[in-house]
Amino acid sequence: MIKEEKNKEEIKEMNFCPTCNSVVETVIVYSYISKNTVNPDLCGHVTEVLLSKCLKCKNPFLKEKSFQIVEGDEYLNSELQFFPNTENEAIKNCPEIVFNPYKEALKCYRAHAYDACVIMCRKGIEAICIDKGEIKGSLAAKLKNLNSKGILENTLYKWANELRLIGNDGAHSHDQIVNQQDAKEAVDFFDAFITYLYHLVNQYEELIKRRKNQ
Repeated sequence: MIKEEKNKEEIKEMNFCPTCNSVVETVIVYSYISKNTVNPDLCGHVTEVLLSKCLKCKNPFLKEKSFQIVEGDEYLNSELQFFPNTENEAIKNCPEIVFNPYKEALKCYRAHAYDACVIMCRKGIEAICIDKGEIKGSLAAKLKNLNSKGILENTLYKWANELRLIGNDGAHSHDQIVNQQDAKEAVDFFDAFITYLYHLVNQYEELIKRRKNQ
């Protein structure tokens, strides 16, 4: 059975740590068990909340595990990580042509393939241009057109152009080294583009509609 709430310093797990950018060993330092839904026959559901820390960088992890209990035996139903949150809910709103390079960029980053990571971010920026109707010309020209149409405001346009240049370094340069920080910032900027164009803009439009109908 799952143990009651206690210090669990001796129990370790493997988790992906975004700070270390690798799968690391984490140690559970505290857990809380809720058994409110377990009947006298030891059947029902149990929720366990775990506080852990990375053994390399010491950053915290917070998880929730849900177990099905059948005659005293436990079966894991689901596991949800609250912190650090490595999922961006806004990504779900973007089209597949944009989501696929974003997903591949993350995979490359976590595999320490930083050249490949920035190349996928550049591909993702080009996918955004295509999705927004810019299908002809160089990427630089496509971005400039989106800026002139007001789809990319000036700050986002500058970010996109920098991502284009970093992606070019990853694809073509043998002198310019793409390091972890370059790749991390490229993914963060790409994430920001998706959040703005496919989430915040939609939220703003829904806000305006709702206020007009009040």
